[in-house]
Order: sequence, then structure tokens, then C-alpha cells
Amino acid sequence: MNAWWTTLTRRNWQVAATLAAFLVFAAVHALVFRPTLARYHRDVQRAIALGMPVEATGAPPAASGRLTSLLADNSLLPAVAEEQGASGALTAGLLDEVTRLAARAGLQVLATEQGTVTQLPASVQVRAHLKLRGRFAELVDLLGAISRSGSLITLDRFTLEGDAGADQDIEVWLTQLVLKRTRTAR
Repeated sequence: MNAWWTTLTRRNWQVAATLAAFLVFAAVHALVFRPTLARYHRDVQRAIALGMPVEATGAPPAASGRLTSLLADNSLLPAVAEEQGASGALTAGLLDEVTRLAARAGLQVLATEQGTVTQLPASVQVRAHLKLRGRFAELVDLLGAISRSGSLITLDRFTLEGDAGADQDIEVWLTQLVLKRTRTAR
């Protein structure tokens, strides 16, 4: 190697190291990140073709009519929700609906108990406990009916006691969510 190049390299070794690091990063970028970026752009184009909104700058997509209907059916004005929650009307409505669905599913309702009512800023949680008598298949029918009812009711837990072939003692704990309307409909 030429003495002049050797002296120049010794004086400017930081520049040579920086240039080597740049070449390593450029190679990694070309081999790893460019294919990943191309895959990302391809997936974004597919999402756009399927009608998915991918840009945050645009208007948010409108809710479907079914979702809007579900939310409207399960919401009350805040003052009404608080009043009905405190008076027990929401709990009575939950117990009435579940008792009706249980009878339709073939279950015998032995007892109902109101649970706690929790007032949250945007919703009310209403809890209930039911003691039923029937078969497991009838409990499954009840759960299917609850899921199709259009109410925001969840099964928190349940217990079964008795023989599998005969009627069993069934206890279910349920929670219903009632939303508080924060904005008027447009």
C-alpha cells in the first residue's frame, strides 16, 4: 500500500470507520427493510381494495345500521340511566327478560336475586343471579336466546348440580350493560 494512503488512513480513521458503518447499514437496509416495506405497501393496497379504512386523516367510517340500532336499543340518557339504576327498574327489566327467555327455553325459574348496580361515567352495569332447574341442553338454549336477544347481557358464571341425565339445579350470574348517551343522534 502507498505510504501516503497509510498516513491519510491513520489520521482519518474515524471517517473510515463511519464509512464502513454506513456501508453495513446500507446493506442491511437493502436486504432486510426494503422487502418488509414492499410487503407493507402491498398489504395496505390489499386492505384498500377490500374497503378497509387505512388512513387516519379521512372521516371515520360510518357505523352500520345494525350496530347503530343495537347501540340505540341499549342506551339511555344519563339522567334516566342513573334514575332507573337507583330505583331498580333496570334490574327488574333484566330479570324479566332473562326469566321470560328461561321459560321459553324450558327451564323452571326457582329464584331471582338482584345484584349490584354499578354507575360508570359512560354506562351502567346491572347484575342479577338466577336459580333455575332444567337440563344442560335447555341452559344452552337459554344462552343462545340471550345472545340473539339484542341486549348487552353477559354470562359471568354458572354452576350445575345434579345428575347429567336428569334435571339439574342451575345457578347463573349475569351482567347487563346499559350505555349512557353522551351525544344526540344526527
